[in-house]
Amino acid sequence: MKKEKVSASQFTILVILFVLGSSILYLPALVTSVADQDAIFSAIIASICGGLLAFFYAKFGTLFPTKSYIEVIKATVGVKIGFPFILITFSYFVFLCAVLLWDIGDFMITQILPGTPIQSIYILFLAVVVYVTRLGIETIARTGEIFLPWISLLFGALILLLLPEVDWTNIEPIFENGLKPVLYGSYHMIGFPFIEMFILLMFTPYIKNSQHLPKAFVIGLVIGSIVLTTLIAYCVLILGSGITTRQEYPIYVLGKKVSIGNFLERLEIIVAIMWIISIFFKLTLTFYGLCLGMAQFLNLQEYKTISFPLAIFIYVATLIFFPSSIYLKEYSQYASTPFIITVGFILPGIIYGIAKWKKKKKSSP
Repeated sequence: MKKEKVSASQFTILVILFVLGSSILYLPALVTSVADQDAIFSAIIASICGGLLAFFYAKFGTLFPTKSYIEVIKATVGVKIGFPFILITFSYFVFLCAVLLWDIGDFMITQILPGTPIQSIYILFLAVVVYVTRLGIETIARTGEIFLPWISLLFGALILLLLPEVDWTNIEPIFENGLKPVLYGSYHMIGFPFIEMFILLMFTPYIKNSQHLPKAFVIGLVIGSIVLTTLIAYCVLILGSGITTRQEYPIYVLGKKVSIGNFLERLEIIVAIMWIISIFFKLTLTFYGLCLGMAQFLNLQEYKTISFPLAIFIYVATLIFFPSSIYLKEYSQYASTPFIITVGFILPGIIYGIAKWKKKKKSSP
């Protein structure tokens, strides 16, 4: 395969966009549903744990600077023993692609284009994702450099315009139900989106200088977590934990609260633009990682040849996996986090431990 290269700063941008992804719209309701007004503290604790995860993934990537995650599994335990690891990993890639595609379709037909067949939204977005994936990681990284300043500008404008609406009494009483709900909220946020960062291990071989990988991973995580924590705090302080929990898209509702002099109002489109851009990058990186990993597992010369078949498979999987938003909400609350912890932390931890042991054994006299 053609070896493309991205700089450490470009990789940092990809980490930021990946962490934001679908989290901008869905995370506040998920965290407040268990932590109530203490969701802010859940976000802070989860962000600290996310920093540790980012450091672990960076160490994983620097251990094999020229190999992707799938290639590391093959090199460490072999194809036969590593097959269950790879199969479970691919299953999560497919599932996450389907979740992200459903998120896009559901948001568009309920908020932006009501009455539009959701299948047409799926096809249009998948077509763009496949096209961008075939252009390569360099193109994706450069596109991220173009869009990140716009996301930063929109985020800053939203925060400033909503500042007069903040009501600090909404955070009271602090720790009303003790520490357990706070930790449970952190548990959900650690899984979504921080452990999902293991997908970015598919692209670590493309960084020009692997020594900068830890810094790129951690800085991207820190910036992304600051944005998410701020948005969760604003949801609690402006909408209140009760309304945030009941809303499917609380950040989108937050944008409707903007009112400056009865003239500048209803700026929820700011939230929509931020979310669509970030989730597009997350879906593209996940789909790209799936194509790349599948090609490496099958020893194909080019990943582009399987991009169209995999896109069709993702489209069908999305239609089958998610019959309704209620189904996905229940899955996210009870089953999603254990699944991602298994795939994104336990399995990489096992592979990392075996790889370190083998290297130590090989270097010892």
